[in-house]
Amino acid sequence: MRAWLSVAVVVLTTSSAAAKPGAIFIPPAEVDLGASSPVGDVLVGASTEVRVGVHWASLYWKPTPLDIGIGYVGSYRDVTPLTAERSSDEDANTLALHGLYFNMAYAIENHRYWRTWLGGRVEGLSGSHAGRSYSVIGSAVRLAAELYSTGAKGAADARVIGFFAGAFALGVYVEGTKRFGLPAELGSVGVGAGVTMRVPFIAAIGD
Repeated sequence: MRAWLSVAVVVLTTSSAAAKPGAIFIPPAEVDLGASSPVGDVLVGASTEVRVGVHWASLYWKPTPLDIGIGYVGSYRDVTPLTAERSSDEDANTLALHGLYFNMAYAIENHRYWRTWLGGRVEGLSGSHAGRSYSVIGSAVRLAAELYSTGAKGAADARVIGFFAGAFALGVYVEGTKRFGLPAELGSVGVGAGVTMRVPFIAAIGD
C-alpha cells in the first residue's frame, strides 16, 4: 500500500509544474459525511451531517493510537409541515446549524492497514428557524473503522518540489448524539452513520 501513497506526490508535482509559479498547501484533514435519525417523538426527518477538521491522526506519518481534532460541523434537517408552514422559500423549511467541534479518539484496534476508533466529540453550534435562534452544545460517542496507510515522502524536478506526510484513509462510522439547547421535537437526540476520509499534509512549491 505504500506505493500508492507516492502517487499523490507524483500527481501533485506534475500538476504544479504545469501551473503558474506558486505554492499549494493542503492541511492534514478528516472529512465526514453522514446522516442522523432523530430518536423519540419528533416532528423532523433525518439530518445531513458534515464535518471537516484538522486531525493529528491525519498528520502523523506512523500508526498512532490517539487522534485529536478540531474543525467545522454542520447539520441540515428538513422541518415537516407540522412545525413550519410550507413555503416557496426552501430555507424556511430547513433547520441549519453551524459551528465548531473538538474530537478525541483512541484506537481500540490498531493494525498495519486498518484500525477501529472509539471516541467522543463536543460541539458548539448555532442556527435559527421560524424566527427563533438556537445556541446548541452537542456531544457524541462514536465508533469508526478505517483502512489507512501512512508515510512521508517527497518528489522534485527542475521546476517543483512536492511533499506529503500523514495518513490516507477511507472508513465508516456510527454514533449517538445529544444536542442540548435544541428542543426535543427538533431532534435533540439522534443516531447516525456515514463515511469518513483522511488526507495527509501535502505541499508543493513551484518556480
